Amino acid sequence: EDLSRRSDVVVRGRVASVSARWAEDDSRIYTYIEVADAVAWRGSAPHTITVVVPGGVVDGVGQRVAGAPSFRPGDEVVVFLRRTPGGAWRVNGLGQGAFRVQGAAAEPQLGGIELHARPLPARERRAEPMAVSELEQRVKSVR
Repeated sequence: EDLSRRSDVVVRGRVASVSARWAEDDSRIYTYIEVADAVAWRGSAPHTITVVVPGGVVDGVGQRVAGAPSFRPGDEVVVFLRRTPGGAWRVNGLGQGAFRVQGAAAEPQLGGIELHARPLPARERRAEPMAVSELEQRVKSVR
């Protein structure tokens, strides 16, 4: 729920394409994920939205960012997004904010992330595997 509150948009959609390229100053690699058939669970978003994730591989050169989610074309996903001052959409909370959907289940990408326990408000859950219907209900119920 906290992730929902801190996100500008939460969408469910299908990964249409994934491509990596160098930043303009050639100092970093970013991966661009096009999420198609996007349905906004929170906020408003276009039908196709491009999400930028740090890291990737360009011409055999790779850069890995611990905790950054990965995407594959065809994946069904729920992503919690923040808009940067420059207008790009970024996954909020790294892997915590990128759920892979398989059937009726949604699972965040927590590999490479170390979460520290902290008390949660009553009836709230951490980013953890859950039913897609429960995730949607939790996102939509946040005020």
